[in-house]
Amino acid sequence: MAGGERAKKSGEYGEAIVSKILDLIGWNNPQSGVSVPCVFKEKHKKEKHGIDYVFQYKSPLRDSTKQEVLISVKCRDGYPVKDDTLLKKFKEFLVDIALAMECYPSCDVAKRRIQNTTKKVTVGLIFWIDRNRNDGRENASVIDKIGNFYLKEDCSYDAVYLVDNKRAQFIYSLLSFIKDKYPNDNIEFFYINSGLNNSSLVREYTGKIMPIEYINADVIPLAITNGGTKKLFLGINDSFNKEHLMRLIGLSQDLTNSWAANVVIAFPDYNKFENEDDVIGAKNEFENTKFVNDIEVVTYNPDFRDEVK
Repeated sequence: MAGGERAKKSGEYGEAIVSKILDLIGWNNPQSGVSVPCVFKEKHKKEKHGIDYVFQYKSPLRDSTKQEVLISVKCRDGYPVKDDTLLKKFKEFLVDIALAMECYPSCDVAKRRIQNTTKKVTVGLIFWIDRNRNDGRENASVIDKIGNFYLKEDCSYDAVYLVDNKRAQFIYSLLSFIKDKYPNDNIEFFYINSGLNNSSLVREYTGKIMPIEYINADVIPLAITNGGTKKLFLGINDSFNKEHLMRLIGLSQDLTNSWAANVVIAFPDYNKFENEDDVIGAKNEFENTKFVNDIEVVTYNPDFRDEVK
């Protein structure tokens, strides 16, 4: 396969992967293939900027705010092995989306209105996907290696989020598990009190759209309802340990505030045989026995051994 043809196929494959993830997080029908005329041609040295997807929604975490997410998809054959090469490549991706964000307000898509919004926040989102399944690094985290760095290029942007294979796998595994476990229930994201969504008359507490603020979160809260039964479901990115579980039980008390009858806390590696004593010990640290007795701890990566009661 010729180089140009292979690059085109890789780009299409990456966009198909990302489209699946966007559907899972409720970002349905994003604007795709957005072309943004460059308004800083001399500075950017471009005629236009290409954006793979733009998703717009009314933010449930910010009062009266239109949230716009500019999405860039980078699908490559493996992540760079050397840290300095990896950082250089990420900066290249970051500058690309940041320059597009500078010119984006002038395009027609940006001028669309969303009802009951008076403010606007625009952020970038990079999906950096490693398509190589044979190098043993398909679920590697590049986020952990990037850390803080100084971008010397002269470009202005609010925030840019990064999703790598590890983060994408977390989101995919968690939400796929929930859909399979609760096929007849209504599954929505639970919207926390952010301090910026204080207008109680219009505040939404649950919804089908995952806020962009959750995309890099290590705890994703969801609300699962069936008739009058309500569950708070916390999906956890980090490995199980007793101390972490105790903090999560405290968090679930704060979040539910009598909203949910039950709480489910899901880890990637919880094993009932190995970890049940730690769960009992963590629960015994809390005075509200009625609340903690209704907490269930599970794994969202089960195999045949995890179905044993």
